[in-house]
Amino acid sequence: MKIEIWSDIMCPFCYMGKKQLDKAIERLPYRDQIEIVWRSFELNPDIAYIPGKSVTQYLSEIKNMPIEDVQRMQEKLVLQGKELDIDFNFDQAPISNSHYAHKLIHIAQKQGKAHDVKEELFRRYFSEGANIEDLSVLNDIAAKMGVDLSEWNQNPYTSGELEEEVKRDIYEAHQVGARGVPFFVFNEAYSLSGAHGADTLYKVIETARMKTA
Repeated sequence: MKIEIWSDIMCPFCYMGKKQLDKAIERLPYRDQIEIVWRSFELNPDIAYIPGKSVTQYLSEIKNMPIEDVQRMQEKLVLQGKELDIDFNFDQAPISNSHYAHKLIHIAQKQGKAHDVKEELFRRYFSEGANIEDLSVLNDIAAKMGVDLSEWNQNPYTSGELEEEVKRDIYEAHQVGARGVPFFVFNEAYSLSGAHGADTLYKVIETARMKTA
């Protein structure tokens, strides 16, 4: 069973979707036979780190909403996150560009560590307020997760090969109909858009396995 997931680190629903997928997979007797492939998706490829500005402030500005209204929406996500062992701290999460982080995920994918790296990126960003555009943050995550960067001479973020891989993912997102994230594709046959909960993911995985066996 192959599960491909298009997502962005900047997306709280993607974080919840990963946690829900983990819970669904835990229930499967064949969980060790599942291959998870993380695909790149950039919600805002032109965004850049803004020192001192949180995602809460940014959303208030671009949506032209009072900051109190944004906070009320986020409070609902905080409660949903707690049910999945996620500690959302939106007031600390900075505006960042996720492009380099996607390159790190591609390296980790080659080494069988992308799932853990993705989790750590989400946690650092949403819980600790780390700037995932900062290369020192990404290198620290790589070291913690045991990802070897030596093939790229410790500077994978300028790699043309990885740049093409990220672009290819974004192109393929349009081909499979991913207009938003998270977007799941099961055995290259079934797709599901959004964070729908562990029960739904479990049922879709089982259906995809039986129909594509």
